[in-house]
Amino acid sequence: MPIERKLAAIMFTDIVGFTKIMGDDEKTALTILEKQQSLLNPIIQERKGTIIKKMGDGLLIEFPSTVEAVECATQIQAQIKLYNEDNNNIEFHIRIGIHLGDIVVLGDDILGDGVNIASRIEPLASSDGICITDAVYKSVKSRLKLDAKRIDEVDLKHIDDKYTIYKMPIEENNEFEEHSNLEEIHPKIKILSMETISQPLKEILPTFWSTFKVALVMHPFLNIVTKALGDKPFFEDLHIFPTSLDSGWALLFNFSDRGLLGFLIFYLPLMCLFMMICYFKKEEKVIFSDIRNVDKILDYMITDLDNIPLNRYEIIEQKGNSILYWPTLKSFLRILDKPIIFVAKEAESILLRFDGNVVYIRSRWSAINKLKKQLKLLELV
Repeated sequence: MPIERKLAAIMFTDIVGFTKIMGDDEKTALTILEKQQSLLNPIIQERKGTIIKKMGDGLLIEFPSTVEAVECATQIQAQIKLYNEDNNNIEFHIRIGIHLGDIVVLGDDILGDGVNIASRIEPLASSDGICITDAVYKSVKSRLKLDAKRIDEVDLKHIDDKYTIYKMPIEENNEFEEHSNLEEIHPKIKILSMETISQPLKEILPTFWSTFKVALVMHPFLNIVTKALGDKPFFEDLHIFPTSLDSGWALLFNFSDRGLLGFLIFYLPLMCLFMMICYFKKEEKVIFSDIRNVDKILDYMITDLDNIPLNRYEIIEQKGNSILYWPTLKSFLRILDKPIIFVAKEAESILLRFDGNVVYIRSRWSAINKLKKQLKLLELV
């Protein structure tokens, strides 16, 4: 499949409160969708836009220029306002978000940061409004007269950098937070495909190295327990390192009282083998039909996943479109989080990378299998 990279203006549209409309009256919702299509399609075509995909009530559209994209958005909102003025029509409202950014063209689909950011700013638009990023504003300000309110340092969900956005038109007596509507419920999750992309043979060496480090740190604590439960007083014959190859207790590089050979022959291989089975890595590629599902997955599937004796997962690191989650300990054990993360970060963490409507999940095979079950349950919610 040919892959092309380019700079493009990306637009997302979304019908306000469509989920509730669909729940209240499916016939009305379907009528609104048909009317949206008849109103928007001619304007999009006139402004040289390409509808990449329809996502329930929303559209993902690509434009060759930011001027065409902004003028299209303005015309769309004006056309819907005119339509709503007729009392015989079924009233509806939409939000529009536009971003200028790098995208990857993959067949009939587009991915990349440009798509991710455009999808994040669309919910920040007001009802009947348009939200654009600073990149779009700078590109069109000399060509178009914009009635826009500037908002600096905006956090976009699961995006590392802060962004300056502009909301159009300017509204009086309305705060930014009142219209962000980040918690609006979108249509239920629909998964197009789930595919294991990791190769078991290539996972063996990295997993062994990770588990070796964990085993190396754990063994002195087990030796202390062995010493404490023994017949002799704890401080008798207390040694840091083995004094013999095959016998005698020591804190480090020793297995029970079998000396260094016991550590090399019995403990380390058995411990690493056991932990490799537990911590063997797996990577899954999940493709969703709607990019808006990605936020719900990142928020719900990971942070609300219960673990025993651990608590829920929390974000410990975020770089660009990659998020690293860690299963935090119960409240009374939180003091141990940092040292355990230092030792077992690769073994216990869950790494998520998202690109448009594609999410890559990498973690222990058991955690991956649990998350896959969670995904299937979320499809039914």
